[in-house]
Amino acid sequence: MKRAALGFVGLALCGGMDAQSQKVTVYDASKYILIDASFLRGSVGYTTFSIGDVDTLADRQGSGVDLRIESRIVSAIMQKEEGFVIADAFFLDLTLGGLSSEPLTYYKDPESRFSTAMKFGYSFLAGYSGEHFGVLGGKSFEWFSSSVGGTSLPGEKLFIGSAPWMMRLELRPGFSKEFRIMLTGWDNFKVQNMTQGFRVDIPFLPEKRFFITYSFSRIGGDVAYTTFNNDQYAPGIFTQHMIGLRFGSIY
Repeated sequence: MKRAALGFVGLALCGGMDAQSQKVTVYDASKYILIDASFLRGSVGYTTFSIGDVDTLADRQGSGVDLRIESRIVSAIMQKEEGFVIADAFFLDLTLGGLSSEPLTYYKDPESRFSTAMKFGYSFLAGYSGEHFGVLGGKSFEWFSSSVGGTSLPGEKLFIGSAPWMMRLELRPGFSKEFRIMLTGWDNFKVQNMTQGFRVDIPFLPEKRFFITYSFSRIGGDVAYTTFNNDQYAPGIFTQHMIGLRFGSIY
C-alpha cells in the first residue's frame, strides 16, 4: 500500500511538472490578414506569345500558361449588379512558358528557352447595367515586362508603363440572370508604346460564375533582341493570345 501510494504521488508530481512545462499559445487575429474569396476574380489558360516586328529580324515565339488574379476593391464594397455599377480591381497577370522558335546563338552561346511576361496594375470601370444590356467605361493603369528566350521588351527599362482607356459591353440573351456575354476592349491610342487588346467572356457555368475566356493583346516598346550587342534597342511589339477559364464576380 505504501509503495502504491508513493507511486501515485510520484506520478502526480510528474504530471504536474509536465503540465507546468507546457506552453499555451494564444493567436491574435488582428495581426493576420484574412482574404474573402468573393473579393477575388481571375483566369487561367493556355497562351501563345511573341516579340516581333523588330526591323527585319525573325519573331521570337513562345507558349505556356497564363495566370491572372484580381482583387476587387470598390465593387466588392458596393455589391451592386444593376443600375449604376462599378467593376474595379488590382490585378497581376503572369505568363510562364518556353521558347517555341528555334534558339538563336550569340557568339556561339544559344539563347535561353525560358520565357515569361508580367503585367500588373489597377483598372476601374463604371457604367450602367440593365436586364439585358450593359455598358461600362474607364481606365487602366498598368506596368509590363516580358522576355521571350533571349529577347526582352522593354529593352532598357525594367517595366514599361501605360494607361489605356477601357470599355466593356454586356449582353444577356436569357437563360439566367448571371448569363452575361462580356466584351472588354482597351487602347491607349498611341502608335509608339501602344497598349491595346480585347477579351471575350462567355458563361460556362453562369450560376457558379465560370466563363470561357479568350484575350488578345499587343504592347509596343523598345526591344533588346537576343543577337544585339548591349545597349542596342529597336522598336518592336509583344503579342499574346490566351484561351482558358475565367472565374469570379462580374462586378
